[in-house]
Amino acid sequence: MGSIAKNEVTEDSKRIIDICRDLVKRSGITNAEFYKKSGMRNNYWHVRLRYEAPLTTSDVEHIASTFGLTSLDIYTRALGSDAARAYAAREREFRVTDELVDRIASRPEDFGVAANDDPNKTLEAETPRD
Repeated sequence: MGSIAKNEVTEDSKRIIDICRDLVKRSGITNAEFYKKSGMRNNYWHVRLRYEAPLTTSDVEHIASTFGLTSLDIYTRALGSDAARAYAAREREFRVTDELVDRIASRPEDFGVAANDDPNKTLEAETPRD
């Protein structure tokens, strides 16, 4: 099993850094405000902007919270539009499933199965199969 260089900046890392850089640029806040709100230090941030080191997951979380986002928001933006749409579709699918389960749990009598209402079910259950 190979090892990963400690400060390797992969293509995904670069996309995440670019998203974070864009958030800072478009926000209009000063660098001093950004450093204070995010907990970043000037040199630490600029090393990452130059792709000399990746952002950690904690860094992304701090940057996201600075702008009222979650780290998942940043990662999703970094995935690109196709991947983001696929992720959103999966999330909708799970929501639909969860909503259906909640409806069934709240009124199980509305979702009966025909076998449960079969008057011959006891007789059929006792009948041996050949």
